[in-house]
Amino acid sequence: MLFIHSGTDIAKAFGVELISSPEMSSALTNWDRISTGKPPWLNAEDEIGTINMAKHISDTRAKLVTLDIGIAISGSPRADYLQGLADDLLKRLPDRVSEAERLGGIMLKWNGETWDFILPGNFGITAKDDNGEIVGAIFAAHTAQGSRHFTRLEYHRFEGSTAEGGKLYKITNKAFENRLSTKGEVTLGEEVALDKVDAWAHLAPEVTITNLETPLFGYYRVPGANTVDPSSPLGLSVFANAIAELKAIDIAVSRKNTEIEDSKHITFVGQQLIQNAQNRNVELPRFVKGLGMGLSDGEVSAIHEHAPTLLTDARIKDINFDLSMAGVKCGFSEGVFVLDGQTGMITATQVEADDRDTIQTIKTDRDALKDAITQALAGADALVTLYNLAPLGEYEVNFNFGDVTYNYEEDKASWRAYVMQGWVPKWMYFVKFEGMSEEEAKAMTAEADAAQIEKAQLFGAE
Repeated sequence: MLFIHSGTDIAKAFGVELISSPEMSSALTNWDRISTGKPPWLNAEDEIGTINMAKHISDTRAKLVTLDIGIAISGSPRADYLQGLADDLLKRLPDRVSEAERLGGIMLKWNGETWDFILPGNFGITAKDDNGEIVGAIFAAHTAQGSRHFTRLEYHRFEGSTAEGGKLYKITNKAFENRLSTKGEVTLGEEVALDKVDAWAHLAPEVTITNLETPLFGYYRVPGANTVDPSSPLGLSVFANAIAELKAIDIAVSRKNTEIEDSKHITFVGQQLIQNAQNRNVELPRFVKGLGMGLSDGEVSAIHEHAPTLLTDARIKDINFDLSMAGVKCGFSEGVFVLDGQTGMITATQVEADDRDTIQTIKTDRDALKDAITQALAGADALVTLYNLAPLGEYEVNFNFGDVTYNYEEDKASWRAYVMQGWVPKWMYFVKFEGMSEEEAKAMTAEADAAQIEKAQLFGAE
C-alpha cells in the first residue's frame, strides 16, 4: 500500500520537501493492516483471530455513498466526450471509494488514456493552499521491462504565471530504474530517459498548461477533522476512532468460536477401562476418552462427564454492544450493525428514514466525493484541450445519487398507485419492475388497452 521508495528519495528527485509526518505514516500503515486482516492484536497462541469488521464497515459506507450514482454532462460536443470519461470513472468508482473509506481518501486523476486511482501513501504531497487543499503532489507509477523494474515520478504543481497574470501549471515526468538495497528495500536507482521505457516513451519530460484554477487531480478526502495530524491535508479512515471496539469485537468473536469448538460432550474414563475395551476389540463411542496413566487405584475406573457451559447468548449481547458502538463511531446510527444469533452473520440493517446519523454521514461523504469528481473532470477537460481530443465547448455536470432509505417493495407499490391514478404510463411500470424492454412493455399495454376498449364497447352495445 505504501510507497516502495522513501520520501527522501522522492523529494530529492525534484529538490522539494514533502508534507508528511511520522504520525500519519504510522496511522496509514495501521489502518491498512487492520482492514486487510492483519491487525496488531492477532494472537495465534491465544486463539484471537479477526473477522475484519473494519473492511465491512468501509464497504458498507462506500456502498451507500455510491448507491445508484449517476453523472450527466451536457451542453456541447465537449460534454459528450467528457460523458464517456465519466461513464468509465463510474464503472470502477464503488470499489475505489471503499478503499478510500478505509484509508481516509483517494486521488482521482485522468492520465489522458484512463483513470488513475491513487491511495494515500502512494503519492507525496508537496503543496497545499490556505484551505488545506492539496495543490501539489508527486505520483509514482511502476512498470517492468524484461527483468528490469522502473518507477516513474509525475510531479504536479503550480509554478509561475503568464504575462496576463494567469497561473502556470506544470507536470514533470522522470523515470528511474529501481534498485534493491542490501536490506531488501526497493529504492530509486539511476535516472533513465523516458523513451528508454516502452510504457512511457510517448510522454514528454515536462508539460505546461496555462490558466488552470485547480490541479488536474481531485482528492476525495473522508470528511472529518484529522486528529492524528491536524496539519495534514489527508483524511482519517472511517474506523480510525473505533479501533478499540474493533479489537474488542475480534476478541469476543474469537472467544465465542473457541467456546463452541470446546462444547463437544466428552466422557472421561479410567485408562483401565480403555485397555479392557481394546483387549476385547470393543469399539468405544467417539465421545469416550481416556484419562491417561498415572491415576491411583481408586481412580482408574472413575467416570467423569465434561459438560461445557455455553455463554453464547451473553457473548452475542456483548458483541452487539461493541458493534453498535463501533458503528456510531464510524458515522452510522445506533444499531445498524448486528450479529444475528441464528445465522452467526454480522450484517448491516436496512437504513430507515429516521436513521439521521447514517443519512447525514452519507450526505457529507457524497458532497465531498462530488467535489473531488468535479475537479477531476475539470482536469480531464484541460488535458482533452491540451491533446486536442475533442472540440472546445461549455459543459454542465449534474450528479444523481440513490436514496439510502430505498425499499424495493415500497417503491413498487408507489409506482402501482401512480399508474392507477394515471400519473405515469403503464409501460413505465413494467420496464422498471418487470424487466421488460420499452418496446415489449408498450406493445403489451397497447394490446391490453385495446382489449379493454373492445370489452367496454361490447357491453355498451348490449
